Amino acid sequence: MPSTFLGLNTGLSGLNYFQTSLNTTSHNVANANTKGYSRQQVSASASQALSISASYGMMGTGVTAKSVDRLRNDYYDTKYWNTTSKYSEYAAEEDNLKQLETYMNEMTGNSGYSNWLNRFSNSLQDLADNPSDYTARIGFTNTVDSYTDMINELATNFQNSQKSINDEIELGVSEINSLAKQIYELTQQIITIELRGGSANDLRDQRGVCIDTLAEYVDVDVEERSIMFGTGLDAVESDAKAMSIRINGNILVDEMGYHELMVVPREERVNQSDVDGLVDIAWKNADSTPGERFQITRTTGKLNGLFNIRDGNNGELFKGTITSKSDDPASVTIELPKSVNVYKLNVPSQGTINLNGKEYIYDGWTAEYDEDDNLNNFTFQNMTMIDGSGAEVKAIIKDGVVGQVGQIGEYNSTKGIPYYQARLNEMVRTFSEYMNKLTTAGVDEDGNDGLDMFTAVDPYGNDYVLKDTMTGTGTIASSDSSYYKLTALNWELNSDWQTTPGKVVVSYKDDIEQGNIEQRPIVDAIMYGLTDVKMFQQGSVSQYMQAVTTNLAVDISKMTAFANGQDDIKYIISNQRLSISGVDSNEEASDLVKFENLYNLASKVISVLNEVYNKLINDTGR
Repeated sequence: MPSTFLGLNTGLSGLNYFQTSLNTTSHNVANANTKGYSRQQVSASASQALSISASYGMMGTGVTAKSVDRLRNDYYDTKYWNTTSKYSEYAAEEDNLKQLETYMNEMTGNSGYSNWLNRFSNSLQDLADNPSDYTARIGFTNTVDSYTDMINELATNFQNSQKSINDEIELGVSEINSLAKQIYELTQQIITIELRGGSANDLRDQRGVCIDTLAEYVDVDVEERSIMFGTGLDAVESDAKAMSIRINGNILVDEMGYHELMVVPREERVNQSDVDGLVDIAWKNADSTPGERFQITRTTGKLNGLFNIRDGNNGELFKGTITSKSDDPASVTIELPKSVNVYKLNVPSQGTINLNGKEYIYDGWTAEYDEDDNLNNFTFQNMTMIDGSGAEVKAIIKDGVVGQVGQIGEYNSTKGIPYYQARLNEMVRTFSEYMNKLTTAGVDEDGNDGLDMFTAVDPYGNDYVLKDTMTGTGTIASSDSSYYKLTALNWELNSDWQTTPGKVVVSYKDDIEQGNIEQRPIVDAIMYGLTDVKMFQQGSVSQYMQAVTTNLAVDISKMTAFANGQDDIKYIISNQRLSISGVDSNEEASDLVKFENLYNLASKVISVLNEVYNKLINDTGR
């Protein structure tokens, strides 16, 4: 037999349920613009019915609000995170390539290489008209010096971009560590609340925002599993769930704690024109020392995009077979699959080399060259290694290393800053070698042998003497004054040409000896060289630079297309996700009206029953 007051309790259950629904709707409206907020709704079921001794058998007892649930779809979350990582990678590459393009476009403008090549040509014409005139010579040398300064500035800007990207990588690592800590702390709060039977919807939303941000930097693999009570066959699932996040296959966060990444400064350069202070990423050990290296190229995200532009070499890394080794001093010889021209060489004079998976440090190299200035059989000398205590000691190279692979740097198919720096270096070396052959074949106004027109300053403040450093076949060392020493960063007009107009070479020895000071065959040859389409594979020096600029523009177009494609996909998935978890103002307004009416009806039920009970209790028996 049901209680006399069952109806009142039934109406009260409806009043409580609709009050909870109104509060939840109010919460949804208040957070309509909150980033990452998931719409919530009250989950309810009919209360347990009463069994009574009557023909109808059971009597309802009202409604029970079981929980307040957040509307979220894990499938869309996973798709969103994957797409976010890809988009962020392409966007990072696009943005930084556009920065490089800005520098290159400046070089094509009124103050760029095309303009300075025209000035170069005009100053040569003035010199051709007055070969012995010092004013013409000074005007010529000032123009050429300004041209080299322009190339220096371009290469320096590329280095500055590399440094900025490196700083952004360090900030990215710091942000990942901060997010890992936040996710762990939120997870602990969520587990504590849910183990006690509570709801941690808003904390879960906060954690979701952190994961959204984390996915911008690296590809994330998120897994949730129920926390079990008991062990073995007796174990049962609790209402709480533990979360683990993996990046690059390794645990970043789980219920036990969180791990951190750290930046590890490179002691040596990987590419000849790299800026100092570049960093790699490693997992941080408990004692704050670097642990296992974080293989950034195996993941997607903004960090990978930054690394691609900072270190991208178009796959043109130094890699060959180790053919021999020696122990005193420690050295190895590596044969390349294909010889590399000295003008295209991008190997640092001192650096780090990987021999069969182990890192060694070298302080110089020698290489064999042929009559076409192609290099092979590189011998890396005076090698050291880092021992377990972090000290640099003499290298111990095992016998089994012969026949294995030796390489400098890592394969990266992106055309990043190292690639374009190498192209600029190739330009200044090839152009210098072409012009220096012309000037060293002549004499100055005093009949002295002609000097190199283009060179660079050595560590002692003197110009490198480049002529005849590589003739026929032989061996060249990284310390030799070869064209390898010239880069777009240090390229300049011979200092003697700049300070002494009489050193400018315009004639051959016979002309000077015969007093033909107005003869200028070398000037004519230099003028022809500016437009010689055989100087580079791409044509003249101007065409070569235009090819580099065009190549960069094509790469940007590709990255823009990739980024836009992923952005469109991300937009679609985001809308799909919002269609489930987003707050719709019209829908919430409708719910407010609906729950208000239902609340009023529940109140009316209680009011009616109040009158019934009043009549029953107070008026019965009068």
